[in-house]
Amino acid sequence: MRRLLKAGLALLAVLNLAACQKKEPEPEVLMITNKAEIMSVKADMSGYKWLYDDDPAFSETTMREAIKMFTEKGSGILYMGYVGCPWCERAVPVLNAAAKEQNLNILYVDVHDTQINSMEDYYALEPYIKEIFDTDKNGEAVFKVPEVIAIKDGVIVGHHLALVEGYKIEDAESQMNNEQKEELKQIYLDLFRAAAD
Repeated sequence: MRRLLKAGLALLAVLNLAACQKKEPEPEVLMITNKAEIMSVKADMSGYKWLYDDDPAFSETTMREAIKMFTEKGSGILYMGYVGCPWCERAVPVLNAAAKEQNLNILYVDVHDTQINSMEDYYALEPYIKEIFDTDKNGEAVFKVPEVIAIKDGVIVGHHLALVEGYKIEDAESQMNNEQKEELKQIYLDLFRAAAD
């Protein structure tokens, strides 16, 4: 009887131990299916000073091609910016990390590349993105970067301009701290969720 009782207590202890162990949550896996046929090429992001990734999660496209995200009811993440923009330089590594975590591709429009984008192209794209423009001191709508836009079925479902509230670029080398980078990454992940299937 004692053996049976000891065996029962041992089994109960094992069951209690198993119940107390925390199960790791399943990692979130986002999927974004883009129905729009966008011509793009693997983006050369080597000009971004703090992006240390030989295989970043960006494909470059043009403003004209980006219009198809709206006219062909596409879904995805559109990043608009340029090398040398102080805010873009700091945003891109965080955006890349978030995209790599989810195995997603970001469509990149280099707004300063006049070889592939003209003012005429910008004016053609403007009506599709004007709703997210910032306003200047005169209350006029203005386009600013870095702009990250979440699009689902041809509709803007979210966007984020700049970095995080409270962060100011003090000098050419200043960086966001780890908490600010994590906050920005979570903003980007929320945009990915908004555009996801």
